[in-house]
Amino acid sequence: MPADLDELFTALSRQADAIPLAGVERARQRGRQRRARGRAALAAAAVVLVALGTGLAVHRPNPRPEPLLPATDPARIRGMAPVGEPLRIADGRMWNNTRIAGDRVIGFSADGNGGHETTAVDARTGAALWRISARESYYRGVATTPKVVILLRELEVRSEAMDEPVERILEFHDPATGAKTWELRHTDRDRFVLHQDVLVRLIGATTAIEGYDLVRGRKLWTAPAGSTPDDDSLPPARMISGMATGAITEDRTGSVLFNPEYADAVPMSDDRLVDMSRSGLVTIRDIRTGQVRSTMPGRAGAEDLSAYEGTIYTVVRGDGALNGIAAADRVIYRNEQPWYFESHIPCGRDRLCVIENDGNAPAEQPVARMSMINAKTGTVLRTTGAVPRYGDDSSRLGHVLTSSGGEKATTLYDENGQARYSDFGVGGFVDDGNALTMTQNAGDRNYQVRGVSNVDFQKVELGEIPEISGRCDWDEKILTCPAGQELWIWRFNR
Repeated sequence: MPADLDELFTALSRQADAIPLAGVERARQRGRQRRARGRAALAAAAVVLVALGTGLAVHRPNPRPEPLLPATDPARIRGMAPVGEPLRIADGRMWNNTRIAGDRVIGFSADGNGGHETTAVDARTGAALWRISARESYYRGVATTPKVVILLRELEVRSEAMDEPVERILEFHDPATGAKTWELRHTDRDRFVLHQDVLVRLIGATTAIEGYDLVRGRKLWTAPAGSTPDDDSLPPARMISGMATGAITEDRTGSVLFNPEYADAVPMSDDRLVDMSRSGLVTIRDIRTGQVRSTMPGRAGAEDLSAYEGTIYTVVRGDGALNGIAAADRVIYRNEQPWYFESHIPCGRDRLCVIENDGNAPAEQPVARMSMINAKTGTVLRTTGAVPRYGDDSSRLGHVLTSSGGEKATTLYDENGQARYSDFGVGGFVDDGNALTMTQNAGDRNYQVRGVSNVDFQKVELGEIPEISGRCDWDEKILTCPAGQELWIWRFNR
């Protein structure tokens, strides 16, 4: 690692009373694609199993006064306070995940036989609103948007040796009442795009594409295999993606509907749907009607389709490995030995940030770098040192945040690719002006929560929360976490 970065991270880590989280779990997401490793690592780092039946520490405000920092826009998060009392679950169970659905917090608890208990809590008061449960099959988790609560139900438990598609059901519930509004039977070979109003499905067995009203389940349109509603000359679609705009995370895909335990639902707002054939033809559709808006050439045999602000990105192979990135049909990046490609994320309009690891660096002293690339020309704008990581990437206002388990788990980079903050926590952006990290204490195993400004990169100690038992969720107003038998909600103070 370059000396200047090493000194930066050493200085930062002295301010963080934290230790690395143990164990980076690799989980299969988005089929068998390579980017699964990053998302699973973040989820695994955030999950610390809690021994059932033991007491949990309560939230303690930070007793040390924080320095008076200048006001920022958006306003700086300066503290947090619990909302009501934590919601307890029956003995012998624990909360696995919490999710936010508008003004509701949704807690999910799986039992040992595959059933579930799902409870809605008022995010303003902490009062329980409704509860649903089932025992008839294996429930893999819950995903939420402001308009729906989605439970993923698997009709048979997959084993590693299985090659056949696994039958699944997505159950859609009303966040206000918990009532089931519709369900969609599918297999784990299907692909999805989650839009704020529409659910799009690419059927793996036929390559037909379908659009559904997200709230009511009414089928809005169908593009038969290898065609459009008004043109049967297009080749079959192989991949689909929404068009991300503004702030972006790796979870702005359909991966949450493949395994909601490891991803949060971030529905698309743009009305463009992208599909790509094996031959590389890219088709842009209206996500509400399925009608074709335009087509363009792409990269034949490409993988891992994504789209941002009108630019289509794919991962491409070379020498038998995933080692390049194409924008439409133009390869804009190829890794060069000893560097190998780890992850990529759009970090501005027509700008791509690529994180690479040094293959010659010893395992105990990994070395990484970040390259910013002009997506139109492939020109490398700048290359800077980066923190070795495996996990989630996110971007707001041209700044990149990486978060994972292990050394220097969360790092915030500025628009020039310079690391401006790093600690051992897991976290992500709250809004354009703030990020959040949670670092586990060495002694009592509770978590120290910090707010980090995305404007001046200064941190504020927000308080201490109990040891968590699954993935937390947050938005610009609240943080919610599962903590063994208790479901907690905290409101941010600004």
